Amino acid sequence: MDWIYNVPIKFYEYNLDELKERLSKLKKNILFICSKRVIKTYNLEINQYQVLNESIINPDVHLVEEVLEKIDKPELIITIGGGSTIDLGKAISALYNYRNDDVLDLLKNKNYLNNNKNIPLIAIPTTAGTGSECTKWATIWDFDNSKKYSIDADYLYPKETWLVPELTSTMDKSMTLSTGLDALAHAMESYWSIHSNIYTRVLARNAIEIIREYLPLVLNNLDNIKYREQMLMGSFFAGLAFSNTRTTACHSISYPLTMKFGINHGFAVALTLFEVLNRNWDYLKEKELFLNAWNAKNLDEIEEWFNYVSNNKLHLSNFGVKRNEIPNIVKLATTSGRMDNNPIIFNKKEIESILNNIF
Repeated sequence: MDWIYNVPIKFYEYNLDELKERLSKLKKNILFICSKRVIKTYNLEINQYQVLNESIINPDVHLVEEVLEKIDKPELIITIGGGSTIDLGKAISALYNYRNDDVLDLLKNKNYLNNNKNIPLIAIPTTAGTGSECTKWATIWDFDNSKKYSIDADYLYPKETWLVPELTSTMDKSMTLSTGLDALAHAMESYWSIHSNIYTRVLARNAIEIIREYLPLVLNNLDNIKYREQMLMGSFFAGLAFSNTRTTACHSISYPLTMKFGINHGFAVALTLFEVLNRNWDYLKEKELFLNAWNAKNLDEIEEWFNYVSNNKLHLSNFGVKRNEIPNIVKLATTSGRMDNNPIIFNKKEIESILNNIF
């Protein structure tokens, strides 16, 4: 055996009533991280606990500092939200015992790796895409210095993950598409990652097959809970896959697109997916099984699916990027731990070619 697979999380699937019942039985000193909209929309009764009820997008160093200052140490963190919400919960878990230190220094020096008093976390995703409920890392942004940091520690796997399809039903069409494409990126990048193995490829193919079928369906029927449940499962399988392989070139190139132009993460990674697939094709294992997951005979049919599901919008020009800005994106597009997971480590000229091809 030349591979190992590990995700030490208990996963549960609940309906909304079952979720409310579980929440009603909680007794501990708990910090909830969830938005007012989520609490109101689903009539969640969590007022007796500490609640950070803000809408969170791309948590940055300043937000982490603010939260660490305002909360008392909980026994448990429960995050109800998208990947940004879950990432913030992980950051609080890792950094609370160092809250008097400089957060930026902690992120740079990774002092939190020595933490043996982290706060356990339960993740409840409200989007079907980020996979943060399956992983041991979190993204924290430093927009002041155009940098991204990954908090990464074995103890940051959620203690439990609760999958509730109804919680994803309030996503609008754009967010449904973005998060679905993010999940698809996790599956595809996991498939060709240099750390891919026979087990992760099975998970990735399952995710691709589900998302390929159900993302177009749910986009045309946003209120269909069965379609929402399938997309949550697709995202879940993709999360299980990339939790052990990590992501590759698409995520690496995406970071400056989000940092500099505010492009939603799911769109930012999806922009380069087909271009990177095309370049990585010779290095993919089990190509026929990969195409079967797509119900495709060749790469052209996969490209047609991307154009159809996105309404041909996956071009930089549709997100406000100018062609003369591409060289500046290239300078920031190589991220350690992402680009070097790709079977080809693209040089600056190749990255520029990718970006020009999707302009």
